Amino acid sequence: MSPTTPRSAAGSGPLTRLTGAWQAASPRERKLLLAAAAVVGVALVVSALDWSREQRTRLGRSLPRAEAQLEQVQESATEITRLRAQPVPRRPAGPALLETVQASAKSRGLGLTIQASGDGLQVKGQGGFDELVTWLATLQTDIGLRVMRMEIQGQGAAASIDVVLVAGTSEG
Repeated sequence: MSPTTPRSAAGSGPLTRLTGAWQAASPRERKLLLAAAAVVGVALVVSALDWSREQRTRLGRSLPRAEAQLEQVQESATEITRLRAQPVPRRPAGPALLETVQASAKSRGLGLTIQASGDGLQVKGQGGFDELVTWLATLQTDIGLRVMRMEIQGQGAAASIDVVLVAGTSEG
């Protein structure tokens, strides 16, 4: 056994084998191999150009949508900044809160019974569903009360409610 030298190990690599196969091929076979390589090369270039054209078309369709979404996000960010800059509405407390909520319900024509309970207010009664939901949303927006628990039973266009409202926490 003779030890393998680094030069002989490198000499049996794939490039060396390809060069040997090329040298062993006849001139006609070399021409056929070159023609096949040219066809494969042209096919690769055509395929790359076709893929590039498809991607430009796809991007041309999706770019306006992405720009519209970006504009909506920027408008939303501006609105969030504006809302965060607004002062937090002062919330009445204790008996003043109860009186404010009762006056609000009465001004909307809602026949509700409102009582202080624990950390919040207990609201029971009947009214139009849309009016009740709008009133609860207004309480949350204007006074900062949020619904802790709600039971609604529909009775045609009217609804019977049992709601517990609590002071919402300020999030920022």
